[in-house]
Amino acid sequence: MSEEVLAGETFAPQSSDYFERIPRWSAGDSVKRFEIMADGISGRIPVTRLESWREFTDLLESDFYNRLGVQLVFRGHRRHDWSLMPTLGRISSTKGIVSEELALAQLERFRRAVRGRLKDTSLVDVEEADELWAVGQHYGLMTPLLDWTYSPYVALFFAFQKEDSEDEAENPYRALYVLNKTYITEHQEETGIRLWEPRKDEHGRLVSQAGLFTFSPYGNTIENKLTDALTNEDGFDDEDLKNASEDEQPDILARYICKIYIRNTGPDREACLRHLRRMNVHHASLFPDLLGASEYCNILTAEAELEAELQRLAKPTTDTVTVLPIEPVTGVVGAPSAAVGTSNIIEAILRANAEAAQVEPGRIALIAQELAQSLERNQVVDWESRDAAQARLRNAARVILRKLGYPASLRDEVAERVVEMAKPTRGGGEVTEAA
Repeated sequence: MSEEVLAGETFAPQSSDYFERIPRWSAGDSVKRFEIMADGISGRIPVTRLESWREFTDLLESDFYNRLGVQLVFRGHRRHDWSLMPTLGRISSTKGIVSEELALAQLERFRRAVRGRLKDTSLVDVEEADELWAVGQHYGLMTPLLDWTYSPYVALFFAFQKEDSEDEAENPYRALYVLNKTYITEHQEETGIRLWEPRKDEHGRLVSQAGLFTFSPYGNTIENKLTDALTNEDGFDDEDLKNASEDEQPDILARYICKIYIRNTGPDREACLRHLRRMNVHHASLFPDLLGASEYCNILTAEAELEAELQRLAKPTTDTVTVLPIEPVTGVVGAPSAAVGTSNIIEAILRANAEAAQVEPGRIALIAQELAQSLERNQVVDWESRDAAQARLRNAARVILRKLGYPASLRDEVAERVVEMAKPTRGGGEVTEAA
């Protein structure tokens, strides 16, 4: 499984109000657990949320995810706003939809391009089209396929394995999709969605990842085709859904497909990956080749260096910390700039609110260093008098705060204060603790 979907499809950042409207998962039958948001982020798929990956096991142990005779498959997404769009859907004129003509043309091009390059020459035979699609998917070909896994923890790994990019929009949640494989297998004709488990796996990844594929229906999306089939009273026989009120429908539709939002913070992401590693779910086990081994070593080395840096920064220091007032003081000449040496000032700002006490001391110091370096790196001539330049500095600060796990409710305030601190007209003083 790879992060091949919608690298360019992100929507406007979602406010906390958006996710608060999504029910938080509860195992109780009397509690509403899913909602259909019917928008560009969640689409028509029932959604629920977890405020930590640590709640994931409780969700999986619930009766809802252990229904007799029902087999589920899972898919992890790094971003909350990525939909079930195959890579070939990204180049079609209608967003997310793969036409049969486009798919056949792509497959024929690939069939011609790989002649003489395959160990198994039978893969170019017409009857081996599905196997050839699977080979193409492995090597980065744009296809109508989506990767799924029988293992929810493998899906969790793929949701959390990569860091968010600094130039991306806010990403407060990672996401997992859950699909009822039993229903799809039995109703392929109605849904137009086809499941495929290749017979050949030269690189061992499919076996290691407990992987399989879905073929997206031609001329439609998986989401729309499936929800249309489920809400078709003539062709669908779920009596619970037929008799359900509008408020009850999301919880029933979620039996067939749903999306789980999982809170995304820097430290939480690292803890999740460490937990999965103890379960033998990591790059080296999921990618049983040299690339997987290399990535595994890179991650271990980076983690060891980060841990050493946090320990070093957490040690008591005799340096004097210069602090600042909450309100700007004007008319003072010679105030500190945001160059090297301001990290202590920024650290005081970071600690000023009591809620920041939840962040370990070494990480606070690391955030302060990153913010100081970002200010120095991103300042331009006359930036203090240019709104656009100040906005860029605030955005860069928010990205660092998000990446390193500073409390979400404090990020905007801290970003604003850090930029104000860096202005040459600022003076020294005392940072008071925020309410």
